[in-house]
Amino acid sequence: MNINLPKKLKNYFPYLIVSLVAFLTLMLPSVALAASAYITPATGLITKKNFKVSVYVESTTSEPEIASANLKITYPSTLNVVSISEGDFDSYLEKKNDAALHQISINAINNAGSYKSGKVKVASINFDTSATSGDVQLTIDSSSSIAGANGEQLLTETINGVYTLQIQEETPPTTTPPATTTPSAGQKGGVPETGDNNLIMYSILSAALVGLGLVIFTNPFQKS
Repeated sequence: MNINLPKKLKNYFPYLIVSLVAFLTLMLPSVALAASAYITPATGLITKKNFKVSVYVESTTSEPEIASANLKITYPSTLNVVSISEGDFDSYLEKKNDAALHQISINAINNAGSYKSGKVKVASINFDTSATSGDVQLTIDSSSSIAGANGEQLLTETINGVYTLQIQEETPPTTTPPATTTPSAGQKGGVPETGDNNLIMYSILSAALVGLGLVIFTNPFQKS
């Protein structure tokens, strides 16, 4: 079946098709390729040398589901990574800390058929700090990425963590030496004296004198 259009209309027909496609494109709901990666809590006061933060990626249900997240997080030299715990992804290809570069690398994926949307926990990180005051910042590196089910890149926003340290120095416990007692007069080493050789000699001499007196008193040959 041939449709005979006026010659003038035929000249404008391609433009009408393009306009119709553009109109339908504008009228149909668009899917925004957007997702965020952030550290929580984003701010806070740290009063202990050991503290923990969590890392999340998030997209809304109208956006493509998250198939994988490859995040790099840098931290200052005053912090030390104690441990990295896995989050809600199905498997983890990489979960390491480079102490020389002060950078954490986490590469997590979801299995096909179980892609996730919404708020998804990537990991928890335990730190300890050698500083007691000042500010520290955890930064999600610009090389980080979040991939959708078809490999599309979703990451459009990152939120870092900035914290203020206010840690009191720990005072070591003081030890009290045991109390010492001074021996009183008449004691040696805290033990009462029970006598010495002089006391024995005096006792023998007294007994001898008493005996001599008795002999003189009872001597029958004593003159009147």
